[in-house]
Amino acid sequence: SFVQPICKLDIYNAFALKAVLLYLYVMYIVFYTEDMKRNLLFLLLFTVTVLLFAQTDFPSLEPLFIYEKEGEPLSGEDLIRAGLEFSLCPAESENGRQVLSQYKALEDAVLSPEIADLPLMERGEKILTLMYEKLLRQYSSNQTRVDVMFLTGSYNCVSSSLLYFALAREAGLQVAGQETPEHAFCTVYIDGKKIDVETTNPGGFNPGVKKIVEQTEKSTRYFVVPKKYYAGRKEVGERKFVSLVGRNMVSMMNDRSDYAHGIPLSCARMVFVGDAVARDAAAVREDFDTLAGNYAIDLDQRQKESEKALDWLDSVYARWGASAELQKKYNTIAYNCAVNFLNKKDYAQARQAFDRHKSNLTQKNAASIEVMIYTAWLDGATEGLPPDEMISFLHEEGNNPLAKEKSVSSRMKQLEEYAWYQKLKPLFDSGDYIAAARLADEGLSHVPASRNLETIKSQCLKNYAIDVHNEFADLANAGKYEEALATVQKGLEVVPSNATLKNDLRKVQNFLKK
Repeated sequence: SFVQPICKLDIYNAFALKAVLLYLYVMYIVFYTEDMKRNLLFLLLFTVTVLLFAQTDFPSLEPLFIYEKEGEPLSGEDLIRAGLEFSLCPAESENGRQVLSQYKALEDAVLSPEIADLPLMERGEKILTLMYEKLLRQYSSNQTRVDVMFLTGSYNCVSSSLLYFALAREAGLQVAGQETPEHAFCTVYIDGKKIDVETTNPGGFNPGVKKIVEQTEKSTRYFVVPKKYYAGRKEVGERKFVSLVGRNMVSMMNDRSDYAHGIPLSCARMVFVGDAVARDAAAVREDFDTLAGNYAIDLDQRQKESEKALDWLDSVYARWGASAELQKKYNTIAYNCAVNFLNKKDYAQARQAFDRHKSNLTQKNAASIEVMIYTAWLDGATEGLPPDEMISFLHEEGNNPLAKEKSVSSRMKQLEEYAWYQKLKPLFDSGDYIAAARLADEGLSHVPASRNLETIKSQCLKNYAIDVHNEFADLANAGKYEEALATVQKGLEVVPSNATLKNDLRKVQNFLKK
């Protein structure tokens, strides 16, 4: 066998778990000595604990199978065997053996003198014709499985191209696999010419060339399969080409969120393709990253399990290493995780989750998330504090290295401004504007260039000037000019530049001159 399956004991199967526990319970009942019962009870509890704590909900990150045939080129049978594994039909299974038997019959036909002795061009065309005469019946765009193709005749571009590739190789043709974003086909190289083979059409050998369908003495009938110009076509290595079966299978699993089966199969693709052809290896890894990332997004967005999504990506990193695509998702999910905890005001849990995962964050994102958590914690820690306690707390936190960050420093300034506002507000509300202005001045000594405190101080002094003016007006209107003069002069000692009080002074001085 070229394929070594990886067998796993499903210890979490509900029936098996119940059976184990029932067995231990019965043994506990039938044992008579207290020592034996005590030991068995310990074993029972230990078994339950192991089963509960060993369980993980994550898909396996081990390859579903390991194809042990090394090196290239792979034989035609090797290619079909690998295609069966990617079709989730092991070659050793009953259906797998039937497929290999059918393939062997096709291979024997290709190697018969009737085909093997043909010139290369005719041989390549005859192989495609043979596939349709002996096997292929109905095209189905999603039918990528090799076993289903052999057992039912239903095929798509990937499964039929793999069959042609295998047979053409055994027939001695130089064959290569071609891939586009939406299609797969083959190319054969004959006498220096590159000839495409569109395997989804029985006349698809060398598309665009006119071919005879029927010839009589009086007429000749032709047909032409239109030549296609495949956008984004790439010639890929044989292992990548075979693994396209697996890619299509994984794609269908991804569409139905079947990550438990899709991810191990995607891992098998990476191991099978290997790194001999760097471009192929990178493409297969990209496919894996998309699937692993989609599962992380599913945990984060649909299941609302952001921290679990990060745990999943941690396990991917540990097994297969990081990648640029996964790193983007990691950074985003880590941010979401922090926001989720912060929205619940669970600052400790947000910090704990950050500390657990920060080693896998980029430096920039780690710094950004840490600042966000710290800033939110500051808001929570100062909420409801009396002004003096809040100011004292903020001054102490000013020694924290994070306080030097621009956004944190700005937020701390806002919080301290608010504390000083709360402190002077009772004085302002009671009309003691001078005391409120002095307190605003004190605040400005701690929060220099605070526009908010400057504005509050200015408003306090304006209100004080208004009070002085109103008192002055009452005295002047009552003819008490000397008292009015004293009042306005006292006011100008506090707000010497106030235009209203200056005008009042001029008025009262004029009255006194008369």
